[in-house]
Amino acid sequence: MSEEHHNTLGVAVLTTSGRWPATGFEKVSLNEKVRHVLQQAAQHLHLAGTDGWIATVGPQTLNVDESFRANGFTGGDIQIDFGPRQGGGGRA
Repeated sequence: MSEEHHNTLGVAVLTTSGRWPATGFEKVSLNEKVRHVLQQAAQHLHLAGTDGWIATVGPQTLNVDESFRANGFTGGDIQIDFGPRQGGGGRA
């Protein structure tokens, strides 16, 4: 495998407003900060007010100020769920 393949990750961002990219995965560097990819997705999907949203992959909440590598990814393809933090339901 090439050196580039070892240092990249395929990323798709899923929101209630749509998916970016619309099909397939955006190839990004493992050293790319998660926040940068989320900003790209927000721009393409015309999202406003994403401050306070969280990004998760399965049960893992991502540290968006860190790189994909620092969040434990080593390659392959991932789908990031990006949206508001879920409220706690509770009793009235």
